[in-house]
Amino acid sequence: MMVRARSLVAFGAAILVGVSAAGAAFAEETVTIWSWRTEDEAAMNRIFDTFEAANPDIKINLQFTPDADYQNRLSTALRGGKGPDIAQLKAYGELQPLVEGGYLEPLNDRVPALAEMPATATGGATAVSDGKFYGVPYSVPVLGVFYNTDIFAANGIAVPKTYAEFVAAAEKLKAAGVTPIASGGAQGSAWALEIGVGMIGPTIYGAGFYNEMMSGKANFEDPRYIATLKRFADLKPYYSEGFAGVDYTTSTQQFINGKAAMFFGGSWENGSFKAQNPDLKFSVFPFPGDEATDKPLVAAFSDGSYGLVAESQNKDAATKVLNWMASPEFAQRFADELGWPAARPNVTSNDPVLEEMIAMQANTTPYLSLVGFRWQAPTASSVIQAEVIDMVEGKITPEKLASDVQTAVDTWFKPKP
Repeated sequence: MMVRARSLVAFGAAILVGVSAAGAAFAEETVTIWSWRTEDEAAMNRIFDTFEAANPDIKINLQFTPDADYQNRLSTALRGGKGPDIAQLKAYGELQPLVEGGYLEPLNDRVPALAEMPATATGGATAVSDGKFYGVPYSVPVLGVFYNTDIFAANGIAVPKTYAEFVAAAEKLKAAGVTPIASGGAQGSAWALEIGVGMIGPTIYGAGFYNEMMSGKANFEDPRYIATLKRFADLKPYYSEGFAGVDYTTSTQQFINGKAAMFFGGSWENGSFKAQNPDLKFSVFPFPGDEATDKPLVAAFSDGSYGLVAESQNKDAATKVLNWMASPEFAQRFADELGWPAARPNVTSNDPVLEEMIAMQANTTPYLSLVGFRWQAPTASSVIQAEVIDMVEGKITPEKLASDVQTAVDTWFKPKP
């Protein structure tokens, strides 16, 4: 656990006495915020410096817990009534248990700006039980192919516009002794491989497939989804050597250190890559389909949100913080510091990588397995992550994986014709 250096308390919130610029005393409250994004600690501190400068009566105590441990820590703390004032929340189905447990406060009346945000952003923070907002979303990431611009230039490779051009580029890189695609999901990080599947899918099954899945007109055994799985597996010759034993951290380091030319990932990688290697020259492009198009279809989703803990003793101050996090100012600061597309539209950027991702947002479809099928257990994601390495290694077929996913979600998913 890492705690903001200048925080005044370790847990919860405290009321202290401060002095205004005019010399008058004022009550100073500390609002504690928990997050799993340890890699964003420095950037989030800078973002909240802006808030504190404008709101000297409130101090922010940011606490970071690694993602692998965060959800358990948060759930345990909430059950014991010892949670933060504001918690970073997972989206969609992973939000629902906290809502159903009564651990979160609805925000419709507390944060009016939520009504201004696009449904793509707020969908992950909306409860299925009452349709209310329980979090302030911060980003709508897109999935794409990050690429090392120096390696592409050195090998005379242009950004591929079709899948055939993509494979040709990968072949050329491999022949030059360069790992074409840094990829790995070992040691519990198979979510990174699920992202690869989710990234490829829209180029095969198209924009209407998500609605077909939700209405029951299609399912995971549809030939289009099987073709998606097969295409992901077909790229194995271009993945990291020893693919089955490579984890997410190792694959990111291969890309960051210039050992691999491409990486399948989401918008969050932009700031992370730059923080770890400021000299890395890279950009991003949509995974191409069989036919070239001016606006390739990409997968997008609400990454998460920040919610008000029901047992917070500082709800008024925390609500003030959340209203700021729902503002255009926060969205712009978030994009500037972290390089992600913010939850609010109309954010500007001088970061060419972020500009590419914002352009990619112009033609999106929901990230299928996350947005549609993580609402109850067993989730589609749990099966994909458990079996995707075996599929790529040829131990099971794409048809087998698709069937297993469908069998799992059939236990709870009810289509809405």
